[in-house]
Amino acid sequence: MNEEKLIIERFGNENPFLVPKNYFKDFPQRMMKRIERQRKRRRIIRWSIAAMLAGCALSAMFLMNRNGQQDLSIEAENSQYIEDALDYSMINNMEIATYLTEAE
Repeated sequence: MNEEKLIIERFGNENPFLVPKNYFKDFPQRMMKRIERQRKRRRIIRWSIAAMLAGCALSAMFLMNRNGQQDLSIEAENSQYIEDALDYSMINNMEIATYLTEAE
């Protein structure tokens, strides 16, 4: 209590802050405009994030599909190489099967 009396004696009871004229008269309209701008901004941010995620997902799908096709082509090349090597060495499938069963 003593501190309050000292402050009042030193500075008085006057309010040092002034409010502009018609501040509270226009306040609801200004606040609603500000809220609407924030909602629009949030909506734009949300759609931007959704578009970026969709783009990342599509890119990943494209790259995975592309790698899958490359893997198939590499597998086909390897298979063809093995077939050519077996034909060159004149080994048929029956000889391979016999070799594999005797190894057990």
